[in-house]
Amino acid sequence: MKKLTLTAIAVASAFAASANAAEVYKADNLALSLGGRVEARSEFSDQGKDNQYKLEDRQKQDDISRARLNFEAKTQITEDVHARGFVEKEFTKNDTSETRYLYVGVGDENTELQYGKTDGSLGLITDYTDILNTYGSEASSKSATADRADNQLLYVGTYGDLTVKANVNGGGDDVTVNNISTKIDKGYGAAASYDFGMLKAGVGYAKETHDNNFKDSDNLLVGLGADVTDDLYLGALYVGGSQFGDDFQGYELAGSYDFTDKLTLASTFTSANFDSEKDDRNSATVDLGYQFTNYFLTYAGVSKKFTQDEELKGMLGAKVTF
Repeated sequence: MKKLTLTAIAVASAFAASANAAEVYKADNLALSLGGRVEARSEFSDQGKDNQYKLEDRQKQDDISRARLNFEAKTQITEDVHARGFVEKEFTKNDTSETRYLYVGVGDENTELQYGKTDGSLGLITDYTDILNTYGSEASSKSATADRADNQLLYVGTYGDLTVKANVNGGGDDVTVNNISTKIDKGYGAAASYDFGMLKAGVGYAKETHDNNFKDSDNLLVGLGADVTDDLYLGALYVGGSQFGDDFQGYELAGSYDFTDKLTLASTFTSANFDSEKDDRNSATVDLGYQFTNYFLTYAGVSKKFTQDEELKGMLGAKVTF
C-alpha cells in the first residue's frame, strides 16, 4: 500500500525510484544497488466478455501480473556530492517491457538534478491521495510532462520541511490520451509541498504543448494531507486544467486506517468533469491490504464507476518487493 506519513511522503517524492533498493556490490568509490517487485494480480469486471480469445475485449477475469526491476550505480564526486545512474524496467505476462526510468543524477543529500526519463513535478501533489494498492488517483489527468517522460531535466530539493520539484521537457516523447496520439513539443512543471506537522499542503502546475497543431495540456493541482492520528490518514486533491484543449476540473478524497500494524483499509472517491462531458468520471474505491512482512503484501480492492459504462471491477493481488 502506498500510504505514507507526511514526512515520508516528502522523502519518497524526492527520491522515490530508489527508496527500496538494496546494495549488492561495493568497490572503490562505487556502490551498485538492486531493487524491484514481483506482483501477481487478477482483475475482475462486470463489463468483461466470456470469450477469452478476443484480445480487444475486456475479460470478466484477467491476469494483469507484472514485475519491476531497477538498478542504481552511485559514486562520490566529493565528500558531499554524488553522481548516480538509475534505470527501471517493468515486465508483464505478455512479454512486453517498459522503461519506466532511465536517468543520471548529480546532487547531495538534499538536492539532485536529473536528466533522462524522469518523473515530472506533480507526483509530489498526487501522492496525497494516491494511497491504494489497486485503483484510485484517477482525477488528476496529468500530462506526460507532469507525470513521467523522456528528454526531461528534473530538479528535486528538500529544504527542511519544504520539498520542491521543477522540470523542463525538451519534447519528442509519444503521448496518447483517449486514443489520440501525438508527440510532446515542449513542457515544464513545478510543485512545492510543505510539512506543517500533522498537516501537509502542496501546490503544483505543469504545461505541455504538442506537435501537429494539437491543443495544449496543462494541470493545476492543490493537495492537502493530514495524519489525524497515528492510525488515520486523510487526503484531498483539487485538480483543474486542460487535456488536449478539453478543459476539466475535479477533486479526489482519500482516507486510510491502520487496524493493526499489518492490516490497513483505504478508500478514495474521485470526480472529474470535462467540458466535452465524454470523459466525465465519478468513481469510488475500497482497498484492503495485509502486510505479512516488510517484503510481502497481499491486497484486495473494489472500484465502482458512476459515469461512462458504470463498470464494477475488483482486484486481488500479492506482491513481493526487494
